[in-house]
Amino acid sequence: MSTPTTLAQIYEPIQTQVDGVRETMAGVWADALKLVEFDFGLAPKPGGKMLRPALCLLAAGAIGGTELDRYVRLATAFESLHVASLAHDDVIDRALLRRGESSLNAHWDNHAAVLGGDYLVARAVEFLAEYDSCRIIANAILSVRRMAEGELRFFNRPADAITEDDCIILARSKTASLFAEACSAPAYLLDERYREPLHAFGIALGIAFQVVDDLLDVTQTTEQLGKPECGDIAEGKQTLPIMFLRNALGGTDLARLDALKDTKLSEADRVWVMDLVRETGAAEQTQAIIEDYTATALGELAQLPASTYRDSIEGLTHMLAKRTS
Repeated sequence: MSTPTTLAQIYEPIQTQVDGVRETMAGVWADALKLVEFDFGLAPKPGGKMLRPALCLLAAGAIGGTELDRYVRLATAFESLHVASLAHDDVIDRALLRRGESSLNAHWDNHAAVLGGDYLVARAVEFLAEYDSCRIIANAILSVRRMAEGELRFFNRPADAITEDDCIILARSKTASLFAEACSAPAYLLDERYREPLHAFGIALGIAFQVVDDLLDVTQTTEQLGKPECGDIAEGKQTLPIMFLRNALGGTDLARLDALKDTKLSEADRVWVMDLVRETGAAEQTQAIIEDYTATALGELAQLPASTYRDSIEGLTHMLAKRTS
């Protein structure tokens, strides 16, 4: 069997079920928007690559699931938790764009956006409860706790106190924890022998995914990202590439970088940052970490039996590590 290389090829074994997740999420949005008498023409559309539900569905197939329609609502739960986290993040970050479209807080306001995120968490728990597994519910909610803990860990910490380990812990908490639960939840329903390798795979893939995201923020344009580039610089976030950049700078350059926090970066500022990320080797250092975690993920994946579904997960892993948006 060959490893698929395009998203259409990767999703081919689960395309019907991914479409089912989109339809179910659209229904969740419709229910929420009715409550606030919102103009449905402006409604956020279920978009993105649907990575978490796709991983959940592919994992189910890879460990012996035959009726994948059974897992559509399980997969939808993880997408709902993910979108809830985005709604909350956009409020915290004061972001007005998400995937090239207006964010939820831009459509509504911060108060309603937070409530919308809470609503999505509640709906996710309802979906999870349909599978009569306390462990699936407990682990999914634990991932929500981990996301909050990751952000709280960095609250009011000075930039020069952040270490590489701190950045990895944040990536593990805010992104990888949900990846891991989406991947491993089907094992509780199908074959618990694969719970640990699927969870470990999800952690490694999630860390690699988040670090790629952090690198793209300081190397790609707004058009490529669907949101303003160097947003992490303006928000004062301490990601791996920014930490490596800070470590390479001194004097006036470091002072200029720090002065960009809580400002609207000019085109000259963005170009300056993006050039320095490459010139100082910060991009290269970050890329090496991405490759290490990708290799770890693939090693865990190798413990699953060979199948078309495992091939798709492998193809998705490679694609996410090399993505440019």
